[in-house]
Amino acid sequence: MITKVTITGADNSVTADELNELSSRFQFVEWGILVSGKQYGNNRFPSKSWIDTLHQYGWSGLNLSCHLCGQYVKDILLGKPTPMDDLGVLWDIFGRVQINTHGIPHNFFTEKMCELFNPEKEFIFQYDNENAEILESAINQGVNCSTLFDLSHGAGVLPEQWPMPFNGIKCGYAGGLSPDNLDSQIRLIESNVGATEIWIDMETHVRSNNDRQFDLKKVEQCLLIASPYVGVKVKES
Repeated sequence: MITKVTITGADNSVTADELNELSSRFQFVEWGILVSGKQYGNNRFPSKSWIDTLHQYGWSGLNLSCHLCGQYVKDILLGKPTPMDDLGVLWDIFGRVQINTHGIPHNFFTEKMCELFNPEKEFIFQYDNENAEILESAINQGVNCSTLFDLSHGAGVLPEQWPMPFNGIKCGYAGGLSPDNLDSQIRLIESNVGATEIWIDMETHVRSNNDRQFDLKKVEQCLLIASPYVGVKVKES
């Protein structure tokens, strides 16, 4: 059963007000904000000043997750608080933090890392046939964590088959979901998960064809398609 739909990649091509308008209608939507020390202001990676505009909504109107990329991932796995320091007070507006390893082996995980993890935040680890030991270590050390299945390593490609969920840990599903296939793919995912609570995540296929624009029309279309499958009602526009 889907409880949350994460839409990832909102950037400077849209405004916080536009996201808030959609959130007021689709209360199950979570906005995944991509963050990288070297990518601020590029496509999919909003500038710090843009992220700051979310602050007025981060405590109430918007459900936000921070998706760490690049050097930030290496640093946090080594127990360095670089992303927290760089974002400052903005770190607090995110209810969840996703660590994007993108299928690249990261053969380190330190106990010091766990000291960075506020138990009030949920930390999401990608599960893509690489770095499984990181998730296992996090679970064993009591981190409030979940996992995102993305066998395409962030490339936006549908898997041949959706994985079965893990017992005892929240699971999300991503990879190739789009307005054109979302309804059928949700049915396939739900045939695997049954009553297990999950979330889905979309990024690549909710952008313009040239990747320069976060496409709010595609986002709205996906949220409308997903709404019958989630437990939160949609408000009339």
